[in-house]
Amino acid sequence: MDPKPNDKRSVLTWIEDRVNLTEIISFLSVFGLLPSELDSRKRVREALGEVMRRPLPSYARWPHVLGILSFILFLFLGLTGTMLAFYYQPTADVAYSSVTLIARDVAFGGLIHQVHYWAAVLFLLVLGARVIRFFFTGLYARGREAIWMVAVLTFVFATIADMTGRLLPWDTAGYWTTIRAREVTDALPILGPITAFLVGGSGLDSLVLTRYYVLHIAVFPLILVLLFYIHFSSVRRVGLSRVDRAPGTRSLRVAMYDLLLLVLFMVGGLITFAVLLPHSFGVVADPFTTPPDAHPPWYLLAPHALMEAFPAFVPKFLRGLIPEIMLAAVLFLPFLDPESGSGTRRRLFRNVGIGVLLLWVVLTVAGWRLEVGR
Repeated sequence: MDPKPNDKRSVLTWIEDRVNLTEIISFLSVFGLLPSELDSRKRVREALGEVMRRPLPSYARWPHVLGILSFILFLFLGLTGTMLAFYYQPTADVAYSSVTLIARDVAFGGLIHQVHYWAAVLFLLVLGARVIRFFFTGLYARGREAIWMVAVLTFVFATIADMTGRLLPWDTAGYWTTIRAREVTDALPILGPITAFLVGGSGLDSLVLTRYYVLHIAVFPLILVLLFYIHFSSVRRVGLSRVDRAPGTRSLRVAMYDLLLLVLFMVGGLITFAVLLPHSFGVVADPFTTPPDAHPPWYLLAPHALMEAFPAFVPKFLRGLIPEIMLAAVLFLPFLDPESGSGTRRRLFRNVGIGVLLLWVVLTVAGWRLEVGR
């Protein structure tokens, strides 16, 4: 039916006669931004009015916010990264000068760069906290294997994306941090050759920088979007526990207010970190001068310390095999403890997890002290 000339919704009606806006908006629910399904056969106002009154499942409330919080941080990274990409030049000759240009001469460029840095830091911390929470609450039992494995893979790919971004400023800290990181990853018998193939060798030059840039802004973001899609679709299918599929007491309207407050809180927090704790720029990278405090990123300090703990006569690939075995054990944990129920077996796995976590912290500290002492 044609809209009437005095219809206040005539523009919206005109668009809806040609485009299914409800279906487009319902796509947000895939990534947790709209924690309730829309009926794509109905008009937007009718569909939204219906879900506003619908009770939400219990997985859409606290403490189940780490997933949506990590995705919000991912959106901040995409937004600020796109802004930085307008001025960044991914060649060794001008990469450093383009970054300093952004920080010094572009309006709000320094703030955007700092927000991007702190969003990356918080993104990794939230993803790591989510994996730890899933473990200690047993959210990897039979039927929820995909949720656990996707959470682990999301953290792993996020760290790799972070590592590719560290090289882009082409300053001393980023350059030598990447060098030390490559020393760790190249020792891994499976992941090392894959990394070398993707970036084209073990050296760092202008061509490798360009490959890091493509991986950082295109390849790994697409992988992370796919992982987020699988995560939220799996949560909507099976929930995060046996009771998560039961209706809660909150409506979508309240959930949207909570989501808005969460976004505002993240914006305020990121700006606060950017202003009060800015990440300092170093001098331009010098491949022939190694700084005394060069060390791998914090998430590679533990594997670095573990591999350095072996005697020199142990082959390099055997040292690198240990972290890969540990990662494989974590990834396939649902098949080692399929029930994740109560009792002796669950307590055993929980105690082993606490021991591994403490060992990881000790190795991280040891890896840092190992580099400081050199």
